[in-house]
Amino acid sequence: MPDQPMRILVVDDDFATRLLASEALISDGFATTEAEDGRAALIEFDRATPDAILLDVNMPELDGYEVCRRVRQRASGAATPIMVMTASDDLDAVRRAFAAGATDFLTKPLNLLLLAHRVRYMLRASSAVREAQDTATRLTRAQRLARMVHWQVGHEGQFAWASDPLAVFWPDAPANPPPCEHILTLVHPDDRDRVAAALHAPAGHQLDFRLRLPDGTERLVHQDAELYLTDRGGVLIGATQDVTAMRRAEEQIAQLAFYDDLTGLPNRPFVDSYLRRIGDGQPRAAIAIDLGLGHLDRLAADARDALIRAAAARVIERVRGADLEIRLDQAPRSPEAFTGETLVARTAGDELMIITTQPDPAAIARRLADALRAPFTVGTTDHVLRPRCGVATAPEPVEAVRELEEHARGAMVRAERSAPRNVVVFSAASRELRARHAALAASLARALDEAGRGAHPDLAVEYLPRRDHSSLRLLGLRARPSWQPGIRDPLAFAAILEAAPALRQRLAMWTLGEAVRDAARWHAAGATLRVAIELPHAPLAQPGFADQLRQRLETARCTLSLIDLELTDAPLGDGDLEQVGAAITVLRDAGLRIALTNIDDASTIGQLRRLPHDAVRLDRATIDRLGPAFLATTAALARALGMRLAVTDIDAPAAFAAVAAVAPDELAGALVGVPMSAAEVPSLVSVIDAAVTERPGERGREPTVPAFSIE
Repeated sequence: MPDQPMRILVVDDDFATRLLASEALISDGFATTEAEDGRAALIEFDRATPDAILLDVNMPELDGYEVCRRVRQRASGAATPIMVMTASDDLDAVRRAFAAGATDFLTKPLNLLLLAHRVRYMLRASSAVREAQDTATRLTRAQRLARMVHWQVGHEGQFAWASDPLAVFWPDAPANPPPCEHILTLVHPDDRDRVAAALHAPAGHQLDFRLRLPDGTERLVHQDAELYLTDRGGVLIGATQDVTAMRRAEEQIAQLAFYDDLTGLPNRPFVDSYLRRIGDGQPRAAIAIDLGLGHLDRLAADARDALIRAAAARVIERVRGADLEIRLDQAPRSPEAFTGETLVARTAGDELMIITTQPDPAAIARRLADALRAPFTVGTTDHVLRPRCGVATAPEPVEAVRELEEHARGAMVRAERSAPRNVVVFSAASRELRARHAALAASLARALDEAGRGAHPDLAVEYLPRRDHSSLRLLGLRARPSWQPGIRDPLAFAAILEAAPALRQRLAMWTLGEAVRDAARWHAAGATLRVAIELPHAPLAQPGFADQLRQRLETARCTLSLIDLELTDAPLGDGDLEQVGAAITVLRDAGLRIALTNIDDASTIGQLRRLPHDAVRLDRATIDRLGPAFLATTAALARALGMRLAVTDIDAPAAFAAVAAVAPDELAGALVGVPMSAAEVPSLVSVIDAAVTERPGERGREPTVPAFSIE
């Protein structure tokens, strides 16, 4: 789950030690599981897959050394940090523990005040080691691909390789080739004296010479070396690269820019270059796939990588046909050399792109979406993706082949996470709709520019009543922007705001400013109302934004306790969550209430427990789409966390009845009050409360809905 703390397995046959260690770790934010002996420790490790182990070495039967060795033999335990506990004077135990694979050690009796810090430091150090190993692996791969090895000659003339020369210069070597301790043993006899002189000279050099490999083949290499002076003397550091076929090597380097390092598939530059090369009029289809890893935001990096590779492999199996060259880690080739009927590429973190000449790409996309929804097993855990796909074809309706990728991604963005709307096909109507949305977006941007300099005739803020569920007493208002072109075409208005986050943020900030000024005026006139205002999470992740917002509200002479911020677009990254959480704390301390909206999946539900909200808001469309079980689960979670539950878009007695079972704290929608202008609010407050004489749908009668107009 997104809010899980780091899990520590505490293993000791002494109950008191386990208890004290667990309590110390839990008080510092860790979660613990316990085992009283070695066999129980291995069972618990396989079950819980902890992030680290605190392990006593002296236990009956299966001791800590053997537990350490067996954990290291497991694929899931190869990199798990293990801290052993030993007696303070038992140096041999420490040596044996490290030989068995321990990461660090503690001496008994434990210093409980420092225990959590030592464990946290071990976790951080292990993470750094894994990153360094990953970097080294990538460097080794890059060196092999570039056919390059590094070496140095020490101040006393000792030669040492930094990487394996035969793995680079002789990749087809048989198993267990003869060792090569010095480069001179590989240099062609005719070049050996020249290379030896350069290696022993107190200066850098550049050389081209030949190598003769143990099987008799020859390679031409280029060597660069520089002299570094140290306190003990000069150190010659060099690199030797195979340049046997210079042109081929240059092409290889260029190809490396066109392939994804994780999957070995072509990347976005490859796709762009490939599409530019295809002439317009040639039939092609593009399928953009968002794998839907967003709800797996706490997935470890290696598990995420394995999941992406597994998903890519599943896609390849279903689209490559007879072309077996389409595979993970495929042999690089330039976009100009690609001639297959289907191209599979990784164009972003969890996005794949397929360019194909196969017929019926929409059917292919649907089959891929179905295949990707089947569980993936990574290690011992099953993961379920939530993919969505976009399809575009050329020459109809996409005229320019080079725009296929863009239109396929645009269709993908409009797709939903659940069938059948998880596959969207770009059409001629989509093209016209996109042009209309672009024009509307430009018009809204101009209106916001003009509104910043004064009132705009097409742009205003309207207010919807918020009512108590049980008594329908007026609780406050919800502010929302009203834009005349948007009123005439609400679907287009919603679409452009979804597709243009920056524009949506500008509109939200303008609405916030207007609503704050209105609330301050109402309060001064004696009409004290809580006003809810939507705001994207993104601004809160910006340093200093919360303080600037608080000062802006105070400058407007607005009572901060009258403002409810309803945050949309919940962040997924841990970095954003930390920033947003700090900003929410600042605003709540100033008196604002904070609600989370757009709750529609496991990822956003997880934000309820990870961020300090006061309330959660659901809209009726989400409830209808995800069903009563989702509503009940979200309501129960909100109540358990002490949060208010609000439901919006209640526009009919049936809608009221659908949510009655969870008894939300707050309702809004046409059934309980229609929108009004800012000028109408103060004089209508008393009229609104007096008008509601009966709960909607009670005793089968039509509800009495207040008339929100002034004669």
